[in-house]
Amino acid sequence: MKYVLYLAIQHYKDSNISFSEDLKYNNIDKWNKILNHKFIIEIVEDILPISKFIFYMKQDRIFLGSFCNLVAAASRVAVDKETKRWFQSLMDTTTRYEIPMQNEILHQFEGNLELIGVSAEKPTCDYVSYLERVSNSQDLAIILSTIAPCLWTYYEFSESLIKKAIKTKAFKQWIQFYSSKKSQKQVGQMKELLNKLAKNADEIKKFDMKNHFLVSCSFEIEFWNMAYSYMQ
Repeated sequence: MKYVLYLAIQHYKDSNISFSEDLKYNNIDKWNKILNHKFIIEIVEDILPISKFIFYMKQDRIFLGSFCNLVAAASRVAVDKETKRWFQSLMDTTTRYEIPMQNEILHQFEGNLELIGVSAEKPTCDYVSYLERVSNSQDLAIILSTIAPCLWTYYEFSESLIKKAIKTKAFKQWIQFYSSKKSQKQVGQMKELLNKLAKNADEIKKFDMKNHFLVSCSFEIEFWNMAYSYMQ
């Protein structure tokens, strides 16, 4: 059975659309490829081989290390207290809840997981290197534009998946985390912050924000391609 989790309109006429939504719709082809990737579809159908899921989880653990470094860099750069608190909250969510959630799932299949010996595949290395370069920019608008596709797409596809009758425990646990009310709130706040940063940006900075958002969407697709192509 073919599931379509998300299919957004290709064009829009609302001239009052926000900058964050403009970022999304300008990349709608990539967006739909992420939300309807075979990896996600097979989770919906409850047929994704668990070996692929565990492989993905291990690579994502590597990615999250660099993600945390980027979020920490943003927190240091942020000037106003509200923005700084948001990035600190995102860091807290990642280190106190997301990574432990992954550890718990991995423990079900791998026992006491030691990341020593888990090598990053090329798409993971490329994505991590990109995050490191963005971190070095110390540019808040660029950093947020870079991490936005990851946060936003995970919430959107998991919010769709949570409604499906998926029986595999590991899949359900993973979906529940990214579809939570906390995730929904963080994505909403992220979009508001993107809009705020864009409002105070010139056209060159807005172009840079759009470009980094596009690049991250492409990396997200490559990450899912890598995970799905894994052969035990």
